[in-house]
Amino acid sequence: MALPSATDILNLSTDQVASFIAEQASSRTLSILMKDLNAQLLSADEAVRAAARDAIERLGFPEYA
Repeated sequence: MALPSATDILNLSTDQVASFIAEQASSRTLSILMKDLNAQLLSADEAVRAAARDAIERLGFPEYA
């Protein structure tokens, strides 16, 4: 099963975010997904970094320094 992409996450409605997180947690893929998004933050491609950052924020995780 493929992980959702940053674009998939950004396309979630506000009402879908909580159930998406619950679904990922119950299928034990939330930590894998977050690891993947965090790795994308290190990409040389600015668009990839921006999408990953926005997806992480969309899921409700605050930006950290």
